[in-house]
Amino acid sequence: MSAALFNQEQIDWIKKQVKVAVVCGGEKHHTDNYIYENLSPRSTKTYRLVAEDIADALHTAGFRRVALLEESMKLPRQLKDGEFDLVFANSGGLQGFDSMCHLPSMLEMLGVPYVGHAPMTAGLLDNKLMFKNELSALGISTAPFITLQPEAPFFSDSQLRMLDHMDAEFGQGYIVKPVVGRASIHVHPVFDRDDLVSVVNQVHEATSNAVIIEPYLSGAEFVAAVMGPVVYRNGELEEHDRPLVFSVTERLLADKELIFTSMDVCPITSDRLKAVVDEALKADISAIACQIFRAFNIQTLIRVDLRMDKKGRLYVLEANPKPDLKSPKGSEVNLVGFGLSLEGLDYESLIQSLLFNRLQQLYRHRPTNVSHCLTDAFSALNAKGDEHE
Repeated sequence: MSAALFNQEQIDWIKKQVKVAVVCGGEKHHTDNYIYENLSPRSTKTYRLVAEDIADALHTAGFRRVALLEESMKLPRQLKDGEFDLVFANSGGLQGFDSMCHLPSMLEMLGVPYVGHAPMTAGLLDNKLMFKNELSALGISTAPFITLQPEAPFFSDSQLRMLDHMDAEFGQGYIVKPVVGRASIHVHPVFDRDDLVSVVNQVHEATSNAVIIEPYLSGAEFVAAVMGPVVYRNGELEEHDRPLVFSVTERLLADKELIFTSMDVCPITSDRLKAVVDEALKADISAIACQIFRAFNIQTLIRVDLRMDKKGRLYVLEANPKPDLKSPKGSEVNLVGFGLSLEGLDYESLIQSLLFNRLQQLYRHRPTNVSHCLTDAFSALNAKGDEHE
């Protein structure tokens, strides 16, 4: 029998006693953060401001022991010397080709529990080639694609056949994008097949990594957030029988805007989004998001991005392993937070839901991972309660 949800006494104890490090990315221009510099296909961003928002939300919610740290080779010593019990991961990595995996791998090696994905899951979600291959194996619709390595000549006969198939089935152009990236950076619509080689070379040069070509889908674009079944709402924990899918939203494209503009270029504001109200469409999107969450054994928040083709068919573009968690300010919002109010949640309760969902999961299924901060303490609380009966 699995452990019951944390009761109010245990929640209060966690907020008072568990020491949390919110970890953002390190500064790559600080050369003391690593031994040697490495190539970074993903454009560098520390997400420090977002980490500050997360830390502030925890402070406001009553967590008394919260600090902000950076991912670097100094982090293990900082976690040990600071006696941190838990990490809330908010980093895309410092450098390297599989940087999304580095922080969870480090924490797993150190034995420090964390709010975040398992290392292999983080890498699988971040790498569009591997993710799309898995989607295809699972029978989840994703657009057909070809992959081009920097060192390989293109196009092969099989790649040319796939381009012919894209033309016949979709016929509206192509999308060229890096196999690893963020915020639609280095993503290019191409409408003349003769231009593909030059655009692919451009992305190769910018990322030193593989490039994907898939058909341009001209229909509406949607997102859905999905997290674990434990939710902190109205000051209490509740548990659902399935992952919680929320903020099912259409991303509104401006005239002549072919793909959603990077948040680095144009902030995401509420006028660029619209809640999906069509119940059948919302159910379809939610079912896909839930299927991905379960099939990949995901343990924390993701954002699933989808787009329709000209025939209204839905295709999964990606599952973002580190969706933006910036606190809403004025008209600026983040995609996963846009529909929180429809669930009776706000930003602060979302952050707490992610933290308690992970702690509850570990306490039930991997109790040795949290014995240093929960198991022994809760046994003492239970014993104390028995004494008063």
